[in-house]
Amino acid sequence: MIWLAALLLIQTPALPGDAASSSNAVQDELDLSQGRDRERPEARLDRRLEDLRNAETEQAAEPIAEEIRSMWRQSGGATANLLLARGQEAREAGDLTTAARQFTHLRRLEPEFADAWLASAQIAASQGDWPFALEAVERAIALEPRRFDAYALLGRALEQAEAWPAAQAAYEEALQVYPLMPAARAGLARVERQLSGRAL
Repeated sequence: MIWLAALLLIQTPALPGDAASSSNAVQDELDLSQGRDRERPEARLDRRLEDLRNAETEQAAEPIAEEIRSMWRQSGGATANLLLARGQEAREAGDLTTAARQFTHLRRLEPEFADAWLASAQIAASQGDWPFALEAVERAIALEPRRFDAYALLGRALEQAEAWPAAQAAYEEALQVYPLMPAARAGLARVERQLSGRAL
């Protein structure tokens, strides 16, 4: 009798409600999984750049800008991140030679990584090598045209070359992406003073 009861249980069709519950549970799990993966890194970057454009104060904009910079830094992979971090540590310690060497190695290893070029441009600018700073920053912009920090550095390089209209355009490009960027706003004000003085 025991085996007969077991056979009847096995052959008893599932009630419609049971099937629905099981189906709903599976669907819920799928929805949760899809929700976790729904926003891809590119979509998140686009969203945060839009948030940056719409920020109402410098205080609100700065953490968004830092998050965007962090996303850009993380786009190169583990080895790139390690070399970038080592170079930045050397730069902060005042060892620009080691920093430049790390960034040069990073550029050769990851030539499509915009942060490698931008970091090299920053070192070159701090050493007064404006021609290479200009070349490297232009490469960074070609790889990621929304790099507000690269446009601001480009503006500085062009100021050093006294290319005032071009510097003005570079700062304006930075402000198109990050309207409240302090360095770009200050740079644009300097350039506009130069241009107005030359016009008198």
